[in-house]
Amino acid sequence: MELAGKASELAASGCLVAAISVDDVGKNAAMTEKLALPFPLLADPGGEGAIKPLGVWSDKEGGLARAAIVLLAPDGSEAFRYEGRDYADRPNAELLLAAARALALPPRPEPESVYPHAEPAPSERAFTRERLVPYLRGVRSASLALRGRGGGEEAERMVSMAERYLAVLSQ
Repeated sequence: MELAGKASELAASGCLVAAISVDDVGKNAAMTEKLALPFPLLADPGGEGAIKPLGVWSDKEGGLARAAIVLLAPDGSEAFRYEGRDYADRPNAELLLAAARALALPPRPEPESVYPHAEPAPSERAFTRERLVPYLRGVRSASLALRGRGGGEEAERMVSMAERYLAVLSQ
């Protein structure tokens, strides 16, 4: 979600963004549409295509991709990696932008709008975009309370993530 808001800056840094999920094409299309993602969300249900080779597979809950961002240089070498501890642990997009800019790549064309996709087929558990706002407010509130009780770095990271996502949703 935050990366979608940085699409112009990522393109200017030379990045070609693609997300990968264990969800099927229809669920990914629904997510792309809901979050107005200007980049493709690729399906890798068994993780064999990219998730396992990139080393971000988790056997929890029958097999999932860990929340991660991997920046590959044009030669295929890894230029940046962030692996979250769980689905809510996402990096600040500025970290990725700094790593991308360090590659000194030529700019790419700016994405125009929501990436065209297949027919959306959202999961029955999927939050609507409208429901994400109160959910993230709750996350922020709970994280602030934990931070106030000495939650330290973990709570601070959750507060920061919730605030970044709420900022994107309010645009």
